[in-house]
Amino acid sequence: MSTVAICGDPEVLVIEAGVEYAVALEPDEDTSVVTVGEQGPPGPPGPTGGSALQRIAGETLSALRAVYELDGLVRALDYRDAAHIDLLLGLSLTAAPAGGPVNVQRSGVLDDNSWSWQPGRIYLGANGSLTQTAPADGYCVLLGAATSATRITLNLQDPIDLEN
Repeated sequence: MSTVAICGDPEVLVIEAGVEYAVALEPDEDTSVVTVGEQGPPGPPGPTGGSALQRIAGETLSALRAVYELDGLVRALDYRDAAHIDLLLGLSLTAAPAGGPVNVQRSGVLDDNSWSWQPGRIYLGANGSLTQTAPADGYCVLLGAATSATRITLNLQDPIDLEN
């Protein structure tokens, strides 16, 4: 769809040419064409699907890692990190340098062709990695379940302390 705006004093003529309609307002005699609208460049990629958000990386992050947020910065979460285990934010969808934007998904379905899961539970592993092996120490954090070799459904659960 394209839009043309023509400014005149005191009215503005706006014409929108769509598939099914065109809208025009009557201008006065002193009208002039200001500009023809064009599609601008695409913005930065944002999160898609499920419950997702964008934050700032507090360290260099890889995509598809479990992360936590503290003081406005996102970092990888380890299953043994007692100081931050309760701050689980979600899974990073994008890689990011320290100080760069990172997209994080908190729920919903994620697909990645590099995965080779067996249907079943997905847990938090070392340095934010995902694993299907439940930890024997530290904290057990269920992140969701694999529903195919390349798809997981996020369903973040509270951590269970395995050392008490």
